[in-house]
Amino acid sequence: MSGGTAVRRVHAIREAMEDRLKRSGLLVMLLGSSGRGLDERRAVAHVLRSRGIVALVPEDDFSPEIGPSVIEEDILERSDVDLVFLSIESWGAATEFGQFSSNPRIAPKLRVLVRPEYHPVHSPSGSYLSDLYLTHLVRYGHVYPVDGGRQAPVPSAKALIPMLAERHREIKALRPPNITK
Repeated sequence: MSGGTAVRRVHAIREAMEDRLKRSGLLVMLLGSSGRGLDERRAVAHVLRSRGIVALVPEDDFSPEIGPSVIEEDILERSDVDLVFLSIESWGAATEFGQFSSNPRIAPKLRVLVRPEYHPVHSPSGSYLSDLYLTHLVRYGHVYPVDGGRQAPVPSAKALIPMLAERHREIKALRPPNITK
């Protein structure tokens, strides 16, 4: 095979992969606390949408007529929801984590974002919540320390979520058997 033929073949493979990636879809849910946390989730949703990823924020996208503890679980269990990012900054978000981490249809999709001082690897503690983070980390491998402007050298949620969502979309589009839900 000549050098020119090999180059054209590699370019054709790259173009085919880029086309598959453009046609792939990804639906991401962004859960967490209200207030500053809601503002951050809205900003992250904006970044994801600009990259062609469907990003839902329940406070903006779900009916207020149905209780969040009912509608969220029903929607998160659906197979077309690919990833669920849960930023734990409040007791309400911690409660959601407890509920969703024990649901076998949601837990594998769950990406948990915690402050480094509560992450079981960075700051082991004896609390029940940290213990549950460790269990989820071992079972599913998705508990990430994020720095919300503190001094720890870890990424912000705004930087981490798009990075993980993009890679998930790439794997889903190009190597679907290698994705776990």
